[in-house]
Amino acid sequence: MTGLTAKNIEKLGAFWSSLSPEMRQRVLASANAAAGRDPSQAGVAKLLEKLDALAAPDEGTLQRKRLFAPLDPLTGNPETDPPSRAYFSPGFLSGLWAWFDDAEQSGFSDTFPASGAPTEDWQAIRVRAGEALKAFLESARDDRKLESRIVTMWGAGGRETADLAATLLIHDTVLKDALHDVPDEVTDFDPELCTHVRDVYDDVSERAPDAGVWMLLLLMTRLSKTAQIFRAVEKIGRRSDDQLISKTDLAVVGDAVLKDAEFYATRFRRAPTSIEEANEAVAGLASFVTVTVGMTREFGIRKDGQWGKTLFALRAQASADLEKLMSGTQKALNAALPEPRKGKGGVYVPVPCPEEAIIVRAEAQLRFLGGAGEWAAQAAIGSVQKKAEDAAVAALEECCGHLINVLQHSDGETQRLASAGLDVIARLQEALGQVESASLTRRRNAAAMAA
Repeated sequence: MTGLTAKNIEKLGAFWSSLSPEMRQRVLASANAAAGRDPSQAGVAKLLEKLDALAAPDEGTLQRKRLFAPLDPLTGNPETDPPSRAYFSPGFLSGLWAWFDDAEQSGFSDTFPASGAPTEDWQAIRVRAGEALKAFLESARDDRKLESRIVTMWGAGGRETADLAATLLIHDTVLKDALHDVPDEVTDFDPELCTHVRDVYDDVSERAPDAGVWMLLLLMTRLSKTAQIFRAVEKIGRRSDDQLISKTDLAVVGDAVLKDAEFYATRFRRAPTSIEEANEAVAGLASFVTVTVGMTREFGIRKDGQWGKTLFALRAQASADLEKLMSGTQKALNAALPEPRKGKGGVYVPVPCPEEAIIVRAEAQLRFLGGAGEWAAQAAIGSVQKKAEDAAVAALEECCGHLINVLQHSDGETQRLASAGLDVIARLQEALGQVESASLTRRRNAAAMAA
């Protein structure tokens, strides 16, 4: 245990913190009991105690969590989460908390309740905190120094983000009541629930006009299929196309969905260089297709409408990006293939395998190519994907056949090179999704080496 690096400790700490307090206590008790029976286990118990100390948040952290609880569904990492779930970043919230904590700067002199205080106490302080934040933003409107300080504190766009935070804090009770009967996860936004949401939206819009649209955006985070939010938009707007709705406050919802689609499109804009990146790219493509196709199915998107122009341009650009990416896969594959060269008398001679980095790059692009098959047709690149995949399968099979032939008629270093080449072929086949072919290649390789 003494050999753990700081990075190891950090990773273990993250895992330990993800466990419930009850689970941590059970594991810690078991470790201490084991240490009592066997002194050699004391190191494990000490490590867990250290992790538990690191995992225990202080009171200030718990208070911050309570204050910003209404913002949780819209808080995420802008680098990895779609915009509809990342209006606030953890860094922004840290800066906002520091602002509230500095009474001289913020003018907010209220004392935050204890972290375990009743819900009513926290709802009351959120209203006062939100109003103080709104007042500060208003005072900075014509003050260049204050505006500059806002950018320094909260970054570009900090004013808009802070204003949204204030709105959600002020209307926390209204929004919480509005979504009380909506499940945390909605797998199918059925007509009954949709009608309920419309009625609740009308009520929220009357009580707090600037909170209505945010009720819908909070609702959107609960939908398994994001585009189903347009069922609510249609009900509320009493229209089934974007001719007028895209010019109203409800346009914020459609814009949010389109921003998510744009975000997903960036996931497959460049060729992946690792299996992990390839998996992320496939997930991005799946989400892109689900959102954009869902948007047209759920709502009357007109090509000449505001949303329609953006949507169809986005799909066209995505198709072009995908076609370019897939067309380049063969080049990456050719560089990674351990293709035997013809020697004297036309006899194939194995060659050393390409560098690992070249193989990994090809694996990544093949993984994306194979994984994209399920979504290619809906992304308007079905024929491109099939052509590229068929070409890759054929190239792998041809190279595999040559290497098997060499393997069966050679020994020593020649045989070793051929066997190593087949290992690479199996990896590439597996990356492409040709699992059975990869398994067969490995079996034939093993059988030939054992003969």
